[in-house]
Amino acid sequence: MHIAIIGAGNIGRTLGAAWLRAGHDLRFGVREPDADSVRQTRDHLGDRARFVPIAEALAGAEVVVLALPGGAVDGFLAEYGSSLGGTTVVDAANRAFGGPGPGNSISAIRSSAGSSSLVGIIRAFNSVGWENLAEPRFGAQTADMLYCADAAARATAETLIADTGLRPVFVGDLDQVGLVDALTGLWAALAYGQRRGRRLAFKILEAPS
Repeated sequence: MHIAIIGAGNIGRTLGAAWLRAGHDLRFGVREPDADSVRQTRDHLGDRARFVPIAEALAGAEVVVLALPGGAVDGFLAEYGSSLGGTTVVDAANRAFGGPGPGNSISAIRSSAGSSSLVGIIRAFNSVGWENLAEPRFGAQTADMLYCADAAARATAETLIADTGLRPVFVGDLDQVGLVDALTGLWAALAYGQRRGRRLAFKILEAPS
């Protein structure tokens, strides 16, 4: 897949490393490709990682991953939302929780795309700390990534999640996105409030059929 990751912080860098290992064609879209923070990420990922201006990253992308701080999403969408037509957008960013409005950017993504036809939207990679995306194994168990997606984007979501080493668990279409968002608050309550630490993830257990 041709993937554009917008942002090169912990989430973007971690997802990008996994997808590069899986053989995807990947570009990081950043405002300052020569910034010190970007150079550090480039050094970490090696020569296959490409860091380019955002417009260049979006050109020809099949999948666009929003790995930005939640407060930066609206600015990105205002400037580049009309360029998202024909892509599947992964919303991995969390807006401020505990305040008014949802933690996700689904409505804003749809609105900014306007008449540009999106293939679909995926809500994933937002519910646990980045360390668990980097290392999804807990002893003999593989952590689950619970996600929501439009029907047209579900197969892409399953591939992207599986290629990180996580097990994809479909919660429902985007009408159910609040359930996925609620996991972020639960994770924070356990990791911080109960002082269990950031190496904490979720696992769905099912009886054998």
